[in-house]
Amino acid sequence: MAFALRRALRVTFTLGAALAAGLAANSWAADSRAASDRIELAAELPALPVAAVGTVAKVVGQESRRGQPITLGSRIASGPGSGVKFALNDRSVVIIGPNSAISVEEFAADRVVLRLERGSFHLDSANPGSVYVVLPTATVTVRSAIVAGRIGPDSAEIGLLSAGRAEVAGFGGQSVRLDRIGDATRVLGLGAPSQPAQLSPQALQDMIGLTSQIAVR
Repeated sequence: MAFALRRALRVTFTLGAALAAGLAANSWAADSRAASDRIELAAELPALPVAAVGTVAKVVGQESRRGQPITLGSRIASGPGSGVKFALNDRSVVIIGPNSAISVEEFAADRVVLRLERGSFHLDSANPGSVYVVLPTATVTVRSAIVAGRIGPDSAEIGLLSAGRAEVAGFGGQSVRLDRIGDATRVLGLGAPSQPAQLSPQALQDMIGLTSQIAVR
């Protein structure tokens, strides 16, 4: 009797263990299928875009009156009653007259590119390389010199105000060199620059006087 009871208990325990093992196996399989489904689902989802890291604008100079930074690509504009003066990090000084707009498009140790959209400019270049002033109808290349220029309704005028050298090239490829203080050239429309001629004392004073007045405003 006791032997039969022990045998029945062993059978019951074995069946219970098998049932528990089966349930555990089913549970593990279900978990594995769920995990597999999650992996497959994750594989089907598109990758999230990585947020672009904001780039900090490169500071290449400082506006003289208020001390605001001048950044690469920035556009500096003046109103009808005054101009703007700013210094670049190479110690070059740029002044624009009233109703003028200029931008700094490139800045390097030996190469600076400025673009004058309208109005007038005065550039005292301290860059050991070349400073390019791009006008709507010509490009002025300045090498260690002071140059001024203005854009009129149908022409542009550029003058050399110090020792040094400047070259003015038209869109057609023709160019002239300004070698002497007071040398000036005029670009009419899209034509070639005129041969250099000396500014009259009054015209030279006008160029120098205009920029000096702007500088102190």
